[in-house]
Amino acid sequence: MTTATDPTFGEIAPWQSMLDRYRELFVEMQAGSRIGFVSREASGILPGKRLEGVQVATEVSMLAWQLENGGMSARIERFAGMASTKVDLLLVADEEAMATMLGELEGDTPTVIKRLIRRGRMMFFVFKNKTQLQDAGYEDFLDSLGLAFLGACR
Repeated sequence: MTTATDPTFGEIAPWQSMLDRYRELFVEMQAGSRIGFVSREASGILPGKRLEGVQVATEVSMLAWQLENGGMSARIERFAGMASTKVDLLLVADEEAMATMLGELEGDTPTVIKRLIRRGRMMFFVFKNKTQLQDAGYEDFLDSLGLAFLGACR
């Protein structure tokens, strides 16, 4: 774990502490599973814009969560656009959502993220199909966000 500070995401340590508290959400995931967060304003990913047309003028910070050594680790990486990102899920948060998440890292973060998605403050992109996500063990995490994953009938 790094103690780096990023202008968008702040200190990494509080993110790591939050991930450690919610360890049970990630226990079913395969090693190497990755979730990314980027700023909507910095990335240029805006509602209603076709993803093919999204061009990131410069690389921006991405908070990456990666499952390794039996737990989810937080780190700051560079995001250069949708085509080059190496995540399974990408959450794109507006300024209000970023501030809310940063202020709630010691609270119930999955519920906060769920609320931000429902309010349209955070967009959610999936880079794997349903079967790949199921095989990678994303069900508990997606359920915590209130996202219908496998449906009511299994």
